[in-house]
Amino acid sequence: MFQLPFLDPRIPRELVPQASRRRGASFARTLIRAGVFDASLMPARPGSDHIKTCQAVLEGWARRELGGLRMLHPYFSMTLRDSDEHDGRGARPICVVEWGGASFGVRNVGPALEYLESRRPKLGRTVLNALERSAWRTLPIYTPEIVIECASDTYWYGEEDEEAALDECCGDDAQERESMRNGMVTRAMFNKTFPAWALGGRAKPLGRRTLLQLAGASRDRRVTGVVESVLKLLAVDMDGYDWSCRDGRFVGFSGVLAWDEEDKLTTRVLDDYEQMVAESGDYFETCGEDTIDAGDEEALAGWFGFMGKWCAAVKALDDLIWQLTEGDWPAQTKGRR
Repeated sequence: MFQLPFLDPRIPRELVPQASRRRGASFARTLIRAGVFDASLMPARPGSDHIKTCQAVLEGWARRELGGLRMLHPYFSMTLRDSDEHDGRGARPICVVEWGGASFGVRNVGPALEYLESRRPKLGRTVLNALERSAWRTLPIYTPEIVIECASDTYWYGEEDEEAALDECCGDDAQERESMRNGMVTRAMFNKTFPAWALGGRAKPLGRRTLLQLAGASRDRRVTGVVESVLKLLAVDMDGYDWSCRDGRFVGFSGVLAWDEEDKLTTRVLDDYEQMVAESGDYFETCGEDTIDAGDEEALAGWFGFMGKWCAAVKALDDLIWQLTEGDWPAQTKGRR
């Protein structure tokens, strides 16, 4: 009568719905067959919930591939559910994946880029071009060229400057035009804040051979470090996203690269742009989405192959942003031409 009650050891410690166990077991089997992880990623004591075990393995894989990031904050969302289609034996489990990046805030890149440009013409523009190219393939970031595009959408009716907006609102009334111009964001503000080469243009960037020569010849460790990071970034062979298949404007940027401490224009434009987009309700935040058959190990292996390159590019991009925003870069004479 004084014996403490106990549960039979054959009774599981946690109850997992049968459908969930089936989906988790199917996905775990696919992960093993796809060969996307090794035993080091397995939990020490796997539980009865196979989905949680898969989650632990996938989180370990992401930490291993992305370890050491200092600026970027990528995120992944993976949901396992039954599809709407049936294969004769019931609903087919599918894996729905989304990924993107949280914002690291506002950082200044102008001092570094202007210094690089002063050491070698077109070097600053080449670094910025490599950063933008890789960011649009991994985790997009607001750069001067993108900010002026946002200004065009927000204030200028999609044009390169404010003249069309003034024509629409003021016509030929010179006084009204001047009054409106004084209260709005103008192209002259961009020309004053940024050098022309930071806003795009047709200048061809420096080639890899030239960058290799610069990395080997420069005695400035800051310059060498940035050039080596650019080369590492360019070495990752990443396909671009097909943004045309997404509805609305993308707003899930992973940070803002302003020019310098005096640059108040960037945050002003982006505040107005994001408010405009939010009010429209026509936007999306994730960088990528994919749906994979939970039983298709070949498709899953292909997705992990793509994401392996994606993670390598994110690490290289993170290193480049860190060097541009955290280095002790000497101030340059303001030259906006």
